[in-house]
Amino acid sequence: MASILMINVPYSGHTNPTLPLASELVKRGHKVFYINAEEFREKIEATGAGFIPYINYPSNPSEQEKKTKCFRAAFETALSIKVRIDLLIYEMFFFPGIRIAEILGIPCVRQFSQPAWSKENVRDASIFFRISCMLIDMQVMGKKNVDFMQLKNKSLMQAVLYDKPDLNIVYVPEVFQPYRNSFGDNYLFIKPRLQPPLSKQVIPYREMRRPIIYISLGSIISNKGFCKECIRAFGGKKLTVILITGRVNPQALGKIPDNIYAYSFVPQIEVLSKADVFLTHCGMNSINEAMTLGVPMVAMPFINDQISNGKRVVELGIGKKVRSFPSSGRELYATCLSVIKDEKIKKRCQELQMELKKEENFEKIIVEIEKLLV
Repeated sequence: MASILMINVPYSGHTNPTLPLASELVKRGHKVFYINAEEFREKIEATGAGFIPYINYPSNPSEQEKKTKCFRAAFETALSIKVRIDLLIYEMFFFPGIRIAEILGIPCVRQFSQPAWSKENVRDASIFFRISCMLIDMQVMGKKNVDFMQLKNKSLMQAVLYDKPDLNIVYVPEVFQPYRNSFGDNYLFIKPRLQPPLSKQVIPYREMRRPIIYISLGSIISNKGFCKECIRAFGGKKLTVILITGRVNPQALGKIPDNIYAYSFVPQIEVLSKADVFLTHCGMNSINEAMTLGVPMVAMPFINDQISNGKRVVELGIGKKVRSFPSSGRELYATCLSVIKDEKIKKRCQELQMELKKEENFEKIIVEIEKLLV
């Protein structure tokens, strides 16, 4: 069996979708090593893979240090490994992965934790998406790292579009991928498996009055003003809100009405299984979970792929979209209620849920990966 190295950046949205593949490769008998930050050790070791922490990386990094240090740390760690490696698997955001494979003289596989990029859908991308890519080039990569790694394509967008390995795995249902016809047979689309997070948070669903509205802006975006706006808009109404506050302490929000349950973190899959509508920032993990569970969405995208994801939610008829800047509590409340009452959206969510039950096929992906090892 082969020795396989997986590399990723220290963000849940990029790491979590890749863990089932690590698990499947281990079950197949391959020796899998996974490079990431220490905070992901438990999740990675649960797959059976050997965890390798970044070298030359802070033990408790700030968000800014994560951005500026993770690429160099991942790159140097990969090249410091002494064991023989037969295949490299990297996530698209860590675009120097293909350069590491080139240095090691081995084949590689790229994973997308969001819809894949092609010239067609990049051409259709918003100005915010393009600005985000430029900021990543400046803040995350930087000229010093580009020179150190001797990258052929020096920007994130150029590297993703033109540094193409022989196999690409996209953790997005095929129906959700914009411009699907612009991708060849070496792009395999798969609905990611639901990965329940490690959480002991107990939520009193039996006390809650329906409908249940779940509001979450993901693990990165935390805003006290937004939380207070939601409390003002939804507080005291004949419904229940489960509100995720992120890095904002719920106790810092003042008196919270009885119909609003505010938490820093919840087991999202469990909550979605109870929710009637999901107000989301449109991270791909969150959208995949909502589609799999048949939950209608109110899309409130902010940055990066979230904007095109929100647009796709509307195009597929599984939700509606609201403004992100500035957020209006009145609009959020009205839109959530309109989605809950919309039988057409509810029916389309149920239809898509049934379609997605047929989609997962890791066996095909494993077979294609193993072809590269011959």
